[in-house]
Amino acid sequence: MRTRVPRSAALLATALLATACQGGGDDEPAEPEPSPVAPAKMDDVELPEAPDELAKVVQDRMQEALSVEVTMTVEPEDAEEEGASIEDVTMSLLLTDPPSAQMTTVDNSGEEPETAHTVVSDGVVYVMLEGEPLAGEKDWMRLTAEEIDATEDELGPFAEIFRIMHREVNASLEQAAGSSSMDVVALGELDGDPEPDEGENGPVTRFTGTTETRALADKGDDDFKNAADAGLEEVSWELTVGPKGLPEEFTVQMVTPDEEEAVSTVHYTNWGEELEVSPPPEDNTGTLQESLDTA
Repeated sequence: MRTRVPRSAALLATALLATACQGGGDDEPAEPEPSPVAPAKMDDVELPEAPDELAKVVQDRMQEALSVEVTMTVEPEDAEEEGASIEDVTMSLLLTDPPSAQMTTVDNSGEEPETAHTVVSDGVVYVMLEGEPLAGEKDWMRLTAEEIDATEDELGPFAEIFRIMHREVNASLEQAAGSSSMDVVALGELDGDPEPDEGENGPVTRFTGTTETRALADKGDDDFKNAADAGLEEVSWELTVGPKGLPEEFTVQMVTPDEEEAVSTVHYTNWGEELEVSPPPEDNTGTLQESLDTA
């Protein structure tokens, strides 16, 4: 993968109704935060065959359900044995604005697997590497773009590593949340007609297609820029969608920064279940500056 850091992202969703200010006046009450909606409470939807329309329907239904459990696996395209993954990610995701997530990433690209835990809450990234405290004796480190910029001179060349870490977390979040995945669908063309199939929890519709990598690179996606630069002109993808318009699985070709062709699979379960994402304990969370001070 690009770096041995968590590829994820997220947001904190509160289900509380905000009240008006007590000072009187003409202030309007704040809108309540949305709550997850179980698929059983959602109507069936007709799935369009036009890729751009299909992508919009899927994103809208994902937003309505609001919460989901996600697993993401990246495997070499020509893996000799099943389960030979480069990277595995599990994520609990709230599709609020901004989204929130808690995530575990296992990087299998080195001699030994490396595990990182990530929380994204209110746009702030918190990272913990198993067996390697990042800020003195504190297990978690808070990571924001502003803090990286503020400590750039002291970080030296490591500033770019932290920027990549921060960027990769958000890239994983975008993929899991469907924004980058549905770009692949929206900019693509179907290969044949959609086919009915049987998924884990009932019937699904299977869509297969291809998308030009340069079109995706032009959208700013680093994964597909790597693919385009490596000479991969188009990527093949497959999407399965249930009757409610919620995706069950999305698989797409990609090229890693090491120019290794791979297949990324995103699997969705437990749509619309109650979920809370909270930052790690404040007394066990350090900052970049604290990390420098204890180095």
